[in-house]
Amino acid sequence: MRALTIIAALIFSLAVQAQTETSIFKVDANGLIETNPSMIEPFYDMPEIKNLSYTLNSPISVSMGTQNYDIKTGCLEQWDDSEYTFNVITIYSNSQKIFELRQPDNWRYTYGLSKRSYQQYTNNQYFIPITLSEQAVALAFIGWPYGGEMPYLTIIALTNNDAKLVFNKHMGINAITQSDNSYSMELQANIVEYGEDGKPFNTPDNVPIIHHIEVKNGLLYFK
Repeated sequence: MRALTIIAALIFSLAVQAQTETSIFKVDANGLIETNPSMIEPFYDMPEIKNLSYTLNSPISVSMGTQNYDIKTGCLEQWDDSEYTFNVITIYSNSQKIFELRQPDNWRYTYGLSKRSYQQYTNNQYFIPITLSEQAVALAFIGWPYGGEMPYLTIIALTNNDAKLVFNKHMGINAITQSDNSYSMELQANIVEYGEDGKPFNTPDNVPIIHHIEVKNGLLYFK
């Protein structure tokens, strides 16, 4: 009887997990990206500013299939800039701008700025590349941490024919697990407060809220 109870609990747990797994985006037969609005939190009001002062002289190239993209980051002229942050992401295809994203705060370097470094997962300081398939790749940008909430995690997907923002939420990356056949990000959605002894305060709401992003069948899934 006990064994049956355990098996039933495991089946229920797996069923719940499957129900809560959500596709972050889809790709149609023409390589066009269909986003999931529930995966994208809008930045707060962003004024229209036309003049940009880019801080990156040489763009980072990303290739997949027959397509090649150049990713360039920069700072708005009217914003305070930093040596290790940026608030504009621009993507070019054959020298033509096809995508641009701005935010009023900043994204930060993936390494070289703080103790939290993601250098082992990327070949550049601006984003973490996530290989999805031979025809698609995702770029993860890490937001600047401000007091009271987690930084933004911003993910842009690229296919041979499209580039779109597919994920933007206040999530911190705790860990990345990758191998030849799998890729998973462990994310934390809230700030946990610690006492002087280095231990988290023992209150009901002071526990980490954990999510995961995984690569499956050439797409990203959130759970």
